[in-house]
Amino acid sequence: MDLHHRYPKVGFATRAMPPAVYAGISRRVERVQREIADMDRREWFRLHYGSERHRNRTELSEILARCKAELRGYPHYPWRTPRLGTSRNVCTRLMCCGYQHPKAEHMVAFLEREERDAFRRAVFNERVHEGDVLGRLIREYLLDKACCGDDGAA
Repeated sequence: MDLHHRYPKVGFATRAMPPAVYAGISRRVERVQREIADMDRREWFRLHYGSERHRNRTELSEILARCKAELRGYPHYPWRTPRLGTSRNVCTRLMCCGYQHPKAEHMVAFLEREERDAFRRAVFNERVHEGDVLGRLIREYLLDKACCGDDGAA
């Protein structure tokens, strides 16, 4: 109503907005300004969703839903994890794209479904990437083998 009376020619609605609409708006604006100012966050979104295109609101909503679903899969925001390499066109964050590290090699592990689920929960609670934990376990195994003189030769 205040804007309507101050600037009648602009055409603000003459009915007052319910308090739920404007309550806390300054806090929300400040939060969004902080998010926009975070360079790491902007870079992550650019690398993961920068090439997305939408023709209408429905497609935009689908893109946003995919992004939200992806972020729910991380124990914390992936842009806060260390960068494993430098690239302007590819994400190399440990949490989401650590597999793109130049020294990364793909490996296969055989686990039963319950073991795999337990492993994923444990890694999630530790707030690290699955590959990081697997690498640590393999390094410990190799160190143990080297320490005990067991080279596997029979």
